[in-house]
Amino acid sequence: MPRPRTVYRGQRKYSWIITLAVFLLVLLVILAVWLFYDLQRYVVYDKEGVRLVLPSQRTDALPLDAPGDTAGGGQSVQPVEVQLVVEAADYSDLETGAGQGLAVIHARYLAAADVNERTMDFEHRGLGDSDALVTELMAPDGFLRWRSSLPLADSYAVNGTLDLSGAIERLRAGNESAWLVARISALEDAAMATRNTPAALVSAADGYVYQEGETAWLDPYSDVTRSYLTALLRELREIGCDEVLLGGFTCPEGERVAFSQKMTRRPDARDALVSLGLYLREQADALGLRLSVVLEPAALAADAEAPMGQDASLLLRIFDRVYFDAGAVGDAGAEALRALAGADAEARVVPIAAETPEAGSFALR
Repeated sequence: MPRPRTVYRGQRKYSWIITLAVFLLVLLVILAVWLFYDLQRYVVYDKEGVRLVLPSQRTDALPLDAPGDTAGGGQSVQPVEVQLVVEAADYSDLETGAGQGLAVIHARYLAAADVNERTMDFEHRGLGDSDALVTELMAPDGFLRWRSSLPLADSYAVNGTLDLSGAIERLRAGNESAWLVARISALEDAAMATRNTPAALVSAADGYVYQEGETAWLDPYSDVTRSYLTALLRELREIGCDEVLLGGFTCPEGERVAFSQKMTRRPDARDALVSLGLYLREQADALGLRLSVVLEPAALAADAEAPMGQDASLLLRIFDRVYFDAGAVGDAGAEALRALAGADAEARVVPIAAETPEAGSFALR
């Protein structure tokens, strides 16, 4: 029968010391955290730097007394009401040099639905009486009609198949002086907005991608949006385009949408388009590229107040040319736009029409 084990346990003479040390350490940590936050109110920021001034150290050189209190020899400090006012943007002095040195163009217009290898092959038949070609290479659906080298186009499956570089080389062979305009949809971009949500304009109500029917928008303040559009401008310039025409350059109105950037004053749709337009203007200038915009018919209505953010007078100051649908705008709207453009209207105002206008620039469907 095995003997039971006898285990000797010595008395724990010092366990209470360890317990006390841990308790004191925890107490010191709590006290340090409390002091750190409590002393924040005594921190003084001045031209000499940051310093801690306790109540016992206050002097008449420090305006720390309560309003009206002169005890201690300090001067009375009167209360001052401060109100932060952020005013609406003032564009009265906006100048970009847009439209300088432009020539009148007589262009053929090729819609996105008609863009393919056959219609882009002008090697033998050329442009006829036209001296320019406007090609819609990206419609509001967001899909590119040409085979882009941008990684983003492949990543979100919006790339096309057209060899645009080869088509332009063939066109240049018989029309060396032809002016080539590439139209892309800038903000109305259903594919990219729904597939790359960090770049999308979202609903203020639920944070989901904002849509109206089949139309979705990119956020004009998003860095992703701006990088993508800049990359498209750069590639089209490198391929051989002389001018990029921004269609779908609109923004929904009101508080139903939310922008990615948090600002002191909530920008309206007009501010958003002006901000993006000036940014892209700067990028285009650096590339030696002309940058134009399509004006929506509603922007030329008699009672229009920058619908969908489009202010015709501001767009003329930002972009080289303003194109518009002649059939939808009508004669009165066209004349109003030419009046805004002034002496340069013949070169800078371009109707997209089914018939040749009597004078000025045009793009024939």
